[in-house]
Amino acid sequence: MKKILNKIGIVPVALGLIFLQACNKENSLGEDPYAGGKEPLGIVFENLNRPMASVRPGDVFEVKVRGLQKHEADVEVFLNEQIADVVSLSDSTLEVRVPSLVSSGGLKIKIRDQIYFGPRVPIEGNVRFDSDYGVKNGFNGSVNYILPGTGGNDFWILGDFSDFENQATNAVFRNNIHKITSLGESVKTAVGSFNVEKGTVGGVNTMVPLADGKYMIGGSMVGFNNNKKSYYLNRITRLNTDGSIDTTVLELINTTPEKPLNAFDTLPAFNAYLGSTINSGFTISSANHLFATPDTGVIAVGNFGLHSFIDYRYSSRESKMFVYTPVNNIVRLKSDGRIDSVFGYNNAGANGFINGAIETNDGKIVIVGAFSSFNGRPANRIVAFNKNGTINTAFNVGTGANEEIYAITYNKSRNKIALAGRFTSFNGVAKFGVVILNADGSVDDTFTLGDVEQRIPTYAYVMNNGKILVSGDFIRYNGIQRSRILILENDGTALQQYNNIGEFAGRINSVVETTSSLGHPALLIGGSFRLADSKSVGNLFKLEVRN
Repeated sequence: MKKILNKIGIVPVALGLIFLQACNKENSLGEDPYAGGKEPLGIVFENLNRPMASVRPGDVFEVKVRGLQKHEADVEVFLNEQIADVVSLSDSTLEVRVPSLVSSGGLKIKIRDQIYFGPRVPIEGNVRFDSDYGVKNGFNGSVNYILPGTGGNDFWILGDFSDFENQATNAVFRNNIHKITSLGESVKTAVGSFNVEKGTVGGVNTMVPLADGKYMIGGSMVGFNNNKKSYYLNRITRLNTDGSIDTTVLELINTTPEKPLNAFDTLPAFNAYLGSTINSGFTISSANHLFATPDTGVIAVGNFGLHSFIDYRYSSRESKMFVYTPVNNIVRLKSDGRIDSVFGYNNAGANGFINGAIETNDGKIVIVGAFSSFNGRPANRIVAFNKNGTINTAFNVGTGANEEIYAITYNKSRNKIALAGRFTSFNGVAKFGVVILNADGSVDDTFTLGDVEQRIPTYAYVMNNGKILVSGDFIRYNGIQRSRILILENDGTALQQYNNIGEFAGRINSVVETTSSLGHPALLIGGSFRLADSKSVGNLFKLEVRN
């Protein structure tokens, strides 16, 4: 019995030895996970974080870098991904000639299959980020629209934000509407000058001055707060000249006769509300564009399907009776907020989203978006209206765009319309991403966008000097690494001196032509972005563009 037990005791030992041998065999066949790595070449950039002086195409500049000389035959140098000539190198310095076509960006050295990243090299040209402009931290949310003030020395900024330059506190409010000076500083709050109080609840997309000096604003807002009361809104309201909400005191039904003051309530003076319906297809309605009418009313354009107003005869302080009327995408409202029934009677609206709208010098309104019909008629992503609500048939865009139009802008002095979007043809002619139209809807064939490698332009604008600003998600233009902001000639050519700035990341929503801190022509640009010319920005910056 003892002999048997000894034999049984040998079994686990034998199995353990077999397992150990198997592990050793497996380990001996395995590869070292760290084997095969490249030996370091000893390339080291010095003063890597020290800002470099700006250079121009053709200039030769020097950087301090150690360890290159023994690899001289294999050294390749790139400036913002463009191949650059090596003028000379030693074991401590490298001289590089700036390529003829290049934008500001990083220096890179390639030795066989190893890459070494050097400093950022700023390229000098006619375009410059205005670092002297007062806006540094900017807004903490999207800037949707910029409206110049009546005197030209200040700007209304509308958007989806709650802070500017880190100024917001429990007593200082920057909610979706603000006013800044031409230097980029907050306009001081003062009754009669600037007094938006606590601002809006919900974003503001647009603002238009009225003939009487007041303003109408539209967007996705649902309320306006002042120091006394929170007012219910729905996408649209009127402001006084200083930006405070325009209100009126009205007599309503008093449900508590023992309290005579309850017979009165303070309400928005503009009695109009815009919303969505189940059939309208909009889960969240918005008034995206407003156009003033001579009677101090407005034409509202957006993604909404319903208009309502409060019938004060049947309303009390506690309960309001709303009267609803179906409207679709575009409506004309009188100065009291009621519908102008002559405008767009029995309007069926668009069968898709509206993304933008402009008003031309002759008074027609042009809208663009993702629709293919409007009021039951074919309208491929673009259609024009007269001020009485009828479709402007003289605006002849033919078959329109074959895909969605993201943005439309208009230059009044040049009478030119710019479109940007996903389309690849317009009126049957190949036009990728950007097209310039004359005021009658015909295509300006002078301009053709170059190769953006199938990336999508999201914004285009004809500048006063005739150049075309284009922005989108592209990173190269006609084979050259560029910023996502291009300033092109009227034929689409990208001249080097106007395309020298560095990386831009985000989307442009609004552009206003102004002057730089040095008095040169400039663009005040608002949108949803955090980087411009490789500098951190808060959704608003100024770009100097010298002629």
